[in-house]
Amino acid sequence: KKFAEADSVLGPEMKASGESWGRGSDYSEALMKAFLSSHVKLPKNGEVFLSLREKDKDVLLPVAKGLSDLGFTLSATAGTAHFLYDNGVDCIPVKKVHEGRPHCVDRIRSGKVALVINTTSGRTAMEASFSIRRSCTDFAIPCITEDHAAEALILAMQKQDTGKFDVYPL
Repeated sequence: KKFAEADSVLGPEMKASGESWGRGSDYSEALMKAFLSSHVKLPKNGEVFLSLREKDKDVLLPVAKGLSDLGFTLSATAGTAHFLYDNGVDCIPVKKVHEGRPHCVDRIRSGKVALVINTTSGRTAMEASFSIRRSCTDFAIPCITEDHAAEALILAMQKQDTGKFDVYPL
């Protein structure tokens, strides 16, 4: 947050370094506790904004459906919103920054968005979506940038939603 030009996308050297550990009766409980111990506040309601690269759309469709089932409102860039709608998931279409205002960054900065899932690849797309990720950093909104992390996050959120977890001694 202190470095204005820093991006939250991790390189391969950072993806392998863990910062927390969670112990639970199953994977989702352990993961939920790991997120909480890392000071990642998992939202319980609100809006989730999605901007997905083409290859992640099919993979993350169950995540979008899971978020919708948990009661979240979904918003997305046009391509992602169209894909979700075609697959039976309600979604609010939102403009990309270069498409004019109001756009996705305006929506994030307004406080309407509780979580962002932004997967991208390629230099041009990475640069175009920097303002999305930077807004998340500035406003302390969790931002997931990898498909497998989004799949793991939904498990943790579903476990948190049950309210059934305990502390276990080592």
